[in-house]
Amino acid sequence: MDVREFCRVLVESNFGPFMGIPCSILKPLINYIEDSSSVKYYLTSSEGEAMGLAAGFTLSKKTPVVMMQNDGYGNAVNPLSSLQLLYRLPCLMVITWRGEPSKKDAPQHEVMGRTLLNLLSDFEIPYKVLEDDLDKLQKDVEEATLYTESRNLPFAFIVRKGYFSPYQSKGGNVPQDLYTRLDYLKVLEKNIDEKDILIGATGYCGREMHQSLKHKNKIYMMGSMGCAVSIGLGLAQEHPQRKIFVLDGDGALLMKMGTLSTVGYFHPSNLFHICFDNQMHESTGGQKTASPCVKFTDVAMACNYGTSFLITSPDEFKQLLDKIKNQKGPHFIHIKIKAGTLESLGRPCETPEEMKSNLMKSLVNG
Repeated sequence: MDVREFCRVLVESNFGPFMGIPCSILKPLINYIEDSSSVKYYLTSSEGEAMGLAAGFTLSKKTPVVMMQNDGYGNAVNPLSSLQLLYRLPCLMVITWRGEPSKKDAPQHEVMGRTLLNLLSDFEIPYKVLEDDLDKLQKDVEEATLYTESRNLPFAFIVRKGYFSPYQSKGGNVPQDLYTRLDYLKVLEKNIDEKDILIGATGYCGREMHQSLKHKNKIYMMGSMGCAVSIGLGLAQEHPQRKIFVLDGDGALLMKMGTLSTVGYFHPSNLFHICFDNQMHESTGGQKTASPCVKFTDVAMACNYGTSFLITSPDEFKQLLDKIKNQKGPHFIHIKIKAGTLESLGRPCETPEEMKSNLMKSLVNG
């Protein structure tokens, strides 16, 4: 489906503005919307936030379009049940179908892919699985319009992989005169102890860590976006003799930034929270995040971290690690990086259960 035609049909039926969290399936659509002057787009930090934003537009007599990956439906459930459904606030949900049964996908999508349609039915949200047919799309939009206007409730469109035809964005202003994430990972590997634990956030950050570093005590968080530092906090509390390094991304950190206050409250001295910031959701296609307007180091200090630093070169990073390795944390390190990843970057060969077991055995064996 051509994204121009898709947007035209929705906008002509008075759906909009658009908002939400990106998915690789939505890359062509969001690329076009970001470039378009006729379609208004609001980036958000989480699907739940997007539902709240949508409610504000609905109260202003709009019928907003909320875009999300089906995994993100879990983040949307609370406002969906206690806001949209409770107050009868219509919107159009555009939900991608990752982990669709019988189709190969990353392991983290299996549960939500298998249960998505049942979950929508449980919430009594009518849906249409979109087909690559403009006439059929027009009929689906007419049905969605009739339902949202007559019932004042949400309607959902389910989007399969490959539904949208490619659309090349005109590009943004993401800085490229910086170092890569891998440049910093190499420095980190040379400056950690064999007992230290590495936790890599979902996306390229964790996948690069898992593939590139030989360090044994590591775990890549498939999915669970924004939860890496929470996991690190739990490990830091239970294993105070080990250093816990959490490798986060700007999109993931923004999604659950309130966790910084929890870390500050419990104040684990052995936690090193590193945010690699390329100002985008790179693994889903490079859609922008709001990180350029956020002073992460100030936020961390306001949340009671022990130290907070902004780093712009691997040499500076090495010097910092030498300086703080024996200081009490929690430490926050904001590293601005340029876009790009390994051409050979794949997904881990180990299953999530195997990665979990390997780390737990290491923790038990000291």
